[in-house]
Amino acid sequence: MRTIKGYKHKVNNKLKVFGKTDFDKRTISINKKKAKKSPARGELLDSIVHEHTHARHPRMAEKTVRKVTATMLPTLSRKQKKKYYAKYQ
Repeated sequence: MRTIKGYKHKVNNKLKVFGKTDFDKRTISINKKKAKKSPARGELLDSIVHEHTHARHPRMAEKTVRKVTATMLPTLSRKQKKKYYAKYQ
């Protein structure tokens, strides 16, 4: 997992979406409450990886970000997952 320099990581349970990357403010916000209520298992990690992909590749199309995230998730080790989760405690 590469770090994203200059980005702040926030939990914002008032978001109407699972996550949001603000390029101007350089923040990644995750709605943990919404993700935990989701029937799809692993939605929180999916949202975190998705938003981190946006931050690393700001010009990448949404469809491509989804594909990259879906490809990346099954390859993550437990240690990598813990690092992602730790940013949003």
